[in-house]
Amino acid sequence: EPLGQGRCRIEGRELWDFSSNDYHGFSLHPVIQSAAIKAIEHYGVGARASVLISGWTPAHQELSDALRNFESVGDILLCSSGYVACQGSIDSLVNEDDLIFCDRLNHACLIDGCRLSKAKLRIYRHEDLTTLRRELKKSQSEKVRRWIVTETVFGMDGTLAPLIELVQLAEEFDTYLICDEAHATGVYGSCGQGLIAQLREQGDLTAELIERRIPIRIGTLSKALGSQGGFVASSAETIQLLWNTSRPLMFSTGLSIAACAAATAAIEQLQEHPQKISSLRNSASQFRRHLKDSGFEVWGEENSPIIPVVLWDEERTMSWAKELEAQGYLVGAIRPPTVPNGTARLRISLSSAHSEELIEKLIIALRALQTKTADKT
Repeated sequence: EPLGQGRCRIEGRELWDFSSNDYHGFSLHPVIQSAAIKAIEHYGVGARASVLISGWTPAHQELSDALRNFESVGDILLCSSGYVACQGSIDSLVNEDDLIFCDRLNHACLIDGCRLSKAKLRIYRHEDLTTLRRELKKSQSEKVRRWIVTETVFGMDGTLAPLIELVQLAEEFDTYLICDEAHATGVYGSCGQGLIAQLREQGDLTAELIERRIPIRIGTLSKALGSQGGFVASSAETIQLLWNTSRPLMFSTGLSIAACAAATAAIEQLQEHPQKISSLRNSASQFRRHLKDSGFEVWGEENSPIIPVVLWDEERTMSWAKELEAQGYLVGAIRPPTVPNGTARLRISLSSAHSEELIEKLIIALRALQTKTADKT
């Protein structure tokens, strides 16, 4: 049971929640809750039908407009989940004659979408640009349309996709990128627009190059925005195509009224309080640095709020998670098949609702477990 301010309750016990993807605590933010309640009172709870029939309400239009401006794109497709957004857009846009290059650590929704498209699928090692370049060069003779599919922030490792290099490869080999910004929305960019926007703001990628080589961006409403659902950001022409070809959209009831209103309010909160984003990334940098200084194996980008503490051993990972829970900290114990064999880890997820004092206490608890384990060996 979520309690807000980075806390939750499990079987009557209150815990500090370091396991969820609610990066800013928006799921229980009073302004966002109020927006959802008002929308329900005005439009009802559910969309009542597919958006192609009568499931599109003013709440859906408001969210679509907010996201279109937020993402600086021609149009937005709203979906019932991020999974549907990924699966449905890839299946609709990629043909069976196409060729897809897919990062091995991509989320299941991306991989499933690639498989459903029936295109030729080549999976490359995580962020292995050398192999990707070789495969792209080798495939030039095939005279087919080619796609690179990647997350921009990888959900289990906290690593960032090498987007600058990927776009350069796409430009060199006339290839297109499909990018899933699920863990980047609300975390990167000046107001949380995502990693692609941040690279544009920094001058690393031009708007023209992004439009030419990243025709599809996929996002979720269920992580940093604290709501539910997903979206596809693209040109008006591409979104119109998806409206008429995406089976998951066509045969699903529209996104709920509450989810739409909550997400719209969350976007407004990010735009009004961008310091939440910088605060979250600063906390992540400090936390990661302290853990590394203490000798922990920590993966991921320095300022990513996804912090994998790699313990390698599954039994140790489960044991540490249980001991931390006993001390009042809920963290994710991630093990195969979710992650590759031999890489079991504690997945610690920070929120801007977590104070410096609380984070320091978690570090102390982790160090104590480290010492305890060392004493046994």
